[in-house]
Parts: sequence; C-alpha cells; structure tokens
Amino acid sequence: MISNPELIHYACIARSETILGQHQSEKEPNMEALAAQCVAQTPPNHSLFSHTVNHRTYTFLIDPPFVFFSISHHSLLKSQTLPFLHRIRSSFRQTLPPTNNHHFAPLSFQSQFHTIFQNALHDNNRSQQQQQPSPPLNPPAQGLKKKKRPNDAPATLDVSDDAVSLKPQLHNHSNKAKHVWKKHVWVLLLLDLFVCAVLFVIWLWVCSGFKCMAY
Repeated sequence: MISNPELIHYACIARSETILGQHQSEKEPNMEALAAQCVAQTPPNHSLFSHTVNHRTYTFLIDPPFVFFSISHHSLLKSQTLPFLHRIRSSFRQTLPPTNNHHFAPLSFQSQFHTIFQNALHDNNRSQQQQQPSPPLNPPAQGLKKKKRPNDAPATLDVSDDAVSLKPQLHNHSNKAKHVWKKHVWVLLLLDLFVCAVLFVIWLWVCSGFKCMAY
C-alpha cells in the first residue's frame, strides 16, 4: 500500500510509445509531455528500471510490449513503488480482452485506468505477482529465451524541465588510464629531483662547498 498517495505524481500504462491510460496528480498537472518522453525512451533489455533526479523518481516496470511507468516523489520508497506497479500490471491483465486482435489506441484504457489505479493504491494484500512469477503479457515463441546482451551498458535517464535523454552509462577507461599515467610521471619526476639533490649534497661535501670551482 502507498503510504501517501499524493507522492505518486503520475502513473500510466503504455504499449510501446502509446499511452493507454494515465493518472496525474492535481498538484503536478503538467506531467503528460514529460511522461511521454520517458516512455518513448524506455530502457531496452530491462524488466525493471528506476532513476532519481530533481526530487523525482522515474520507475519503469517493463513487460514487452507494455510499459508500466510512474513518476513519484523521491521520498517514496522503492519497496512501495514497485509493488504498486506490479498491482497495476496484475489488474491490467484482468482487463485485457481474451482475443489478441485488440486495437490499442491512445488512452483506449483510460476509463478502466481509474479503477486500476485506485485498486493499486489501496490494495493491502500482496499481489499475485509478488507471490509467484506470472507469465509475460506477450510471451516469446517457444524455444526462444530472452537474454540481456552482455555488451549492453546500464542506462541512465537524464531528466530536466525541458528535455529527457536516455543514454548508455559508459565507463571512461581512458580517463582512468590518463590519471594513472600522470601519477606515474609525477613519481618519476620526484625521484629524479631527490637523486639530483643527494648528488648535489655529496658534491658540496667532497668539495667543501664551492672550493672545487676555484681550480
């Protein structure tokens, strides 16, 4: 159960980039454009993804071709947000028609979404999704397994008031190597200075100062 429903600023169900049903808080009424940008850049090869920036947490529950998405206040715990999205998915399963030729038009599930949203907010019982794994909404063909490609980098969601950018988070190995190289150069320079200083002191001791220069 969500401890404070007002912490959910926005929630929706989408199929690919088409939003089928949505809820937005009265205190955050202008979330549609931002949410549409986020849904359009849903991280590939993930089943769950969340990112917090500017006091908002953007959470994706991904079950291709459907995406269950929410924007919440950063103080709302992930342990509440994820079960909330799981309950939305569970309720959405029950509203899907038995046939597979349903036309998923924009906001075609808006009339059902209010009930789905309210049930997800106030459901005190653990959803069936939490108790046992349920099959995906669009299962792959038999004999095929969905795998996360090993070369895929983790994704980050860059969100501002004007734009959203979802891009891979790449480790900058070249910067690290450059830093190590500079450190080694400084160590060598310091060693050279130390050796030169020792040789200079020995020369002064042998020559009793600068007397050798008089000859």
